[in-house]
Amino acid sequence: MDQLAVGFRADAAGTFPMTWGQQDFWRHKIRRYADAEVRNFNIAIVVDLIDDAGRADQATVVAALRRLVERNQSLHAYFLDTQDGLIQRVVRSGTFTLRVRQGPPAASRASAEALAAELAERPFDHEAEWGVRFGLVCSGQSTRHLAFAISHLVADGGGVKALIDDFLGLLRARDEARKEAHGPDNEPEPRWQPSDQASRELSERGTRRTRAAIRHWRKHLEWIPPSTFTGAVAAGQPRFRGLRMESRALARTAARLAADCQVSVGSTVLAATALALTALSGQPACVLVLVVGNRYDEDIRAMLGQASQDGLFAIRLPGGTIADAVRATHRAATIAYFSGHYDPAAIEELIALVAAERGVSFDLTLLYNDLSAFASDASDASDAAGDDLLVSEADARKLLADTVILPERTWDGQLCKMYLAAVPGADTCRITLIGDTAYLSLDSMRALLGGIEKIVLEAAYRDVEVAEVPALTGLTPSALTSSSP
Repeated sequence: MDQLAVGFRADAAGTFPMTWGQQDFWRHKIRRYADAEVRNFNIAIVVDLIDDAGRADQATVVAALRRLVERNQSLHAYFLDTQDGLIQRVVRSGTFTLRVRQGPPAASRASAEALAAELAERPFDHEAEWGVRFGLVCSGQSTRHLAFAISHLVADGGGVKALIDDFLGLLRARDEARKEAHGPDNEPEPRWQPSDQASRELSERGTRRTRAAIRHWRKHLEWIPPSTFTGAVAAGQPRFRGLRMESRALARTAARLAADCQVSVGSTVLAATALALTALSGQPACVLVLVVGNRYDEDIRAMLGQASQDGLFAIRLPGGTIADAVRATHRAATIAYFSGHYDPAAIEELIALVAAERGVSFDLTLLYNDLSAFASDASDASDAAGDDLLVSEADARKLLADTVILPERTWDGQLCKMYLAAVPGADTCRITLIGDTAYLSLDSMRALLGGIEKIVLEAAYRDVEVAEVPALTGLTPSALTSSSP
């Protein structure tokens, strides 16, 4: 494998506060996890570079990568925890290393995936290195794939999308200029930068957002159960287990129920999760920490950076039908997402203050991540195909035979009791569940996934009372301790 040193010189430099999203990740991940565990938050990505002619010019790819780094502050910034707070130091010039691997065309995609995994293996030293590592996979003179690993501190899911979009735009501009014998290089427009975002967050506009978030969090912290799962049992080995459910039946019926309730498909899956968790825990309410993307306007949607934060979702599920619960969940989630952008230090202080007032310790370690925006075949009730919405109950039940629940990669040493990520596509809904077996047995995790599917399917075709959920799903607090190898 060859290594190519690529120098860059950016237009701007300086020292700025970290954005709230960067601060949130630093506080909740870098400070709390060991380096060996923080590396699990590195994101490995492969971008295919084969054009219509079947090849991409390496010099053009390298030039596009150089401009990508120069144009985006996050890719040439150091991140520091100082006496004056959490800061990012953006430098004007430097060098990044590009690893180049050769291989046969038939194996190039697999080689690129392996290279991306290698690049993501080591934790990033954010005080001494850029938060991104690049590699190219070539077959002879053809540059076939870009492999890269990026720290979650540098980019969340939206930031990764911004990186790929900017790189491909730069690549097209340079390729067109090359083909036109060095004609005009029409680069994409400059993007919103983390320094711009940090300035906005320090403005009166940012202060208003934090105040609104404080009101929302305090309102719920004053009444929510301090913890959802309180009774620890003998943990399994390994302690943290992961499962992934892939369900065509859930995809079709969630779209149908969402259309009936006039809400998003994501809200429908969240409501079923809340109903299933409430039945399983025996608590009077469901409390989840939502992963909030905060890509709320055109500026920040285009930012290559970290914007996501935690949002507090808490709901006492109403009596009445599951459809009523879906609508209530949609309203509560909308407010929670809006209230998920704030100064992290202010919310940490608030949590400690209310905990002291109530004489409790809050356990906010049940995380929910709606990844609808990243589904390759995203389903939306507002424009779903009529045939999908009209799938008969009999056909939906036949689709249950296609549902699979498979082991999913995880690691010990996590700090949450549960992490659930939902990717509701038009054809398949994928739900990944990671649980601490000291609180959620492997059997109860399987039952939880099956319960979500069952709740949505039944409610898509008839009025089901919320009170029926435990009997319908078999989810009760006693199921928490049941276990099989």
